[in-house]
Amino acid sequence: MAMTNEEYAKEIKKAININRVISPKRMNSLLDLKFLDCDVEKKSASFLFESKECFTNPYDGVHGGAIAAIFDYAGGLLSLVVGRQFVTTTSLSTSYLRPMNGKKFRVDIEITHIGRRMSNMYGRIYDMETEKLCATSEINYMITEGKAMGLQN
Repeated sequence: MAMTNEEYAKEIKKAININRVISPKRMNSLLDLKFLDCDVEKKSASFLFESKECFTNPYDGVHGGAIAAIFDYAGGLLSLVVGRQFVTTTSLSTSYLRPMNGKKFRVDIEITHIGRRMSNMYGRIYDMETEKLCATSEINYMITEGKAMGLQN
């Protein structure tokens, strides 16, 4: 049975909360992504990232490593919810198009493929004030055998 948009949103929020409870001091929790919207038919979701000083580079923009981590985490969340199994990143290619000097960013992720062993995502980050595209990424994950905690329905 296919998920509704409401069920999809609920599962994404649940995955974010599980991460925060289990590992509040780890990178994914510190990024503090917030759910904005989703489309179950497109297998996509949008998140809010609010920059913090700990994620900035010497030029007061978001550090490139933090940008890659944002893509990795957001894509992993979607893969986890749709595939219902843990994933591990196999490759991540990020293009940094303009400095992320703002404070609030929209992270859009869509699943381009999900199979039995691999899932592929495409992501975009936009500055919410200027609406300009700042970065894009292609992320690939290997789906592991273990079922994701809390998502075993």
